[in-house]
Amino acid sequence: MTRDYKPSEPVTLVTDLILAIQGFLFGLILLYYYMKNKDKRRKDSIFWVGFFISVALFALFGAISHGSTSVKIASILWPPTMIFGGISFIFFSAGVIIFYKEKYDKMLIVPVILVIIYLILAVLLNWIFLLWVVLLLICSVIIFFYAFKAKKKEKELASYIIYGLILILIGGAVQAIGGFIGYETMFGPNNEYLFSPHNDIFHVIAAIGLIVFFKGIKKEFI
Repeated sequence: MTRDYKPSEPVTLVTDLILAIQGFLFGLILLYYYMKNKDKRRKDSIFWVGFFISVALFALFGAISHGSTSVKIASILWPPTMIFGGISFIFFSAGVIIFYKEKYDKMLIVPVILVIIYLILAVLLNWIFLLWVVLLLICSVIIFFYAFKAKKKEKELASYIIYGLILILIGGAVQAIGGFIGYETMFGPNNEYLFSPHNDIFHVIAAIGLIVFFKGIKKEFI
């Protein structure tokens, strides 16, 4: 084995690819309805599309990284993975805020500022995973805050956002606990494959959460 070698994670590759397919499929479907139904076009609509496409790229880069046996390739793919991971939740936060407020002019600067701050910190801190976790938590608070306010106005989408995000956070908690415990196992003829169940459980739960998001958001497009 060379120094550049790392074990491949085929199960995580598959679960990440499932998320990537979901993201692209959901994003393209919503984009189709956005282009088709001109009378229902809202500024928040494009952020939902951006969210799903960003999730797709986030998962795709992650899939290639986990599936690769090269440490160098994995390290090259780490920055774009974190970029799209952060942008996805920034887009979602912007979508929820604009969906609730129904005002666009000044609110459109919010995701731009958040993306810039996130990228600057990511470069300065060398793309640490903790930064993404912190961003996820901040965005989750913002999303819950405006989703519950929208729910009080009896906006149907609000419930889908709340339940979907709860699923994502449950999955994130499982992933964090599993990572803290550190359980993983090698398998294959020469132990060349790595199985990290906490990542895969998170991906499966996240996939269910994306379906919940999509079902609710789709109602705003058609």
